[in-house]
Amino acid sequence: MNLHNWEDIERLKLAHAALPKAKQAIVDQVFERAHQQLLAVQKNGIATRNPAIPHQFLLAKSALTNDADGAVKALPEPGAVEVSVSPNGEIWGTGKFQQLDPGWVEAAGIWLEHFILGKQKFPAGQPGILPMPDQVTLAIAGDWGTGNFAPEPSPAFKIKDFIPTLNPHYTIHLGDVYYAGTNGEETTNLVDAWPAGSLGSFTLNSNHEMYSGAKPYFTKALASPMFHLQAGYSFFALENTNWIVVGLDSAYFSSEDGAYLDGSLGVGDPAAADPLAFLKEVAGRGKKVIVLTHHNGLPEIGSGLATTLWTQVMGAFPADAPPAYWYWGHVHAGAVYVKQPNGTQCRCTGHAALPWGLATELKNPDVTWFETRSAGDPSDPLRVLNGFTAVTLDGASLSEVFYDENGHQAWTAAQAAAAG
Repeated sequence: MNLHNWEDIERLKLAHAALPKAKQAIVDQVFERAHQQLLAVQKNGIATRNPAIPHQFLLAKSALTNDADGAVKALPEPGAVEVSVSPNGEIWGTGKFQQLDPGWVEAAGIWLEHFILGKQKFPAGQPGILPMPDQVTLAIAGDWGTGNFAPEPSPAFKIKDFIPTLNPHYTIHLGDVYYAGTNGEETTNLVDAWPAGSLGSFTLNSNHEMYSGAKPYFTKALASPMFHLQAGYSFFALENTNWIVVGLDSAYFSSEDGAYLDGSLGVGDPAAADPLAFLKEVAGRGKKVIVLTHHNGLPEIGSGLATTLWTQVMGAFPADAPPAYWYWGHVHAGAVYVKQPNGTQCRCTGHAALPWGLATELKNPDVTWFETRSAGDPSDPLRVLNGFTAVTLDGASLSEVFYDENGHQAWTAAQAAAAG
């Protein structure tokens, strides 16, 4: 394969050359680790995932060095073949939005530019807590912002067309507009295409939108009528008699040098809004809480060391009254985890658009269900079905359905109980 996206390559090179030497050294280390992972996959044929390495940087060093070691030249042409599936489901191929898609070079270049241009200023103050009906349906989709890529309709657009048939009151995007949350991508892949809820829609910030410094996220997405209920804030809350649904910005205060991969609610500017204080206010209202974030609260396999985000979120709640549910994206799988020791029910619903394979590492006792069924996609034979989640609150009760991209029920708690 050859890298023909000259505009993206030139953008990457110019931004790299403009970086201060200290920042350039950090970036080079990130790119080198990603390049070594690429070489290891080429050598071994099987991908062993390192979650600390951003997949969107796998081709960055090759782009900077004009493929000096021939690593890209050795790859198949885009879309020609899939190499393998890593244990967490990443498809290592050169097709659209697969791990080795040349389009990810755009994300690398824009990430470098944001070091020079800076981030959007975080808003001051706090959003109000909005009322919602006691009987309400939410359609929740994560990592949906791919647009309608070939062969059409893409999974994202199949989901877009199905969601309105459920008549949800609110539709909520958990973040990620690809490749890097640019002005055009926020407009075309999110604002102009997102299916609206009858009472409104919300969208969260994400690592990919932070590559553009979150400027298009704030100035295009949040400024649009589609997401007017957020009033310019990247976090929000909806409340009824029994429940509070709180959406948090887990991306803005994440590590920029770490490519915003690990979620955080930390606040660096005392003049800015404080998502942690907002969450503590929500936790103190004495109702059942549903937390929504882009980043995952648990390690992808469902067990292991606590994430920073888990510690921050749980630290905002009394020990005897943790959040009832937590839905996140970021990981491009559909998964239901076993109830946590503190009682929180955790779900990953980041599978609304990107191609994902069979995540064998999710076959473990900490995972109740995950999507394993083939999508039957001749253009992407290793892909499993994409999907989203619908949550219905009826008084004090909650019901949830994971739907696949074709509108079929993939998992419900009732089905799981009957099968058990």
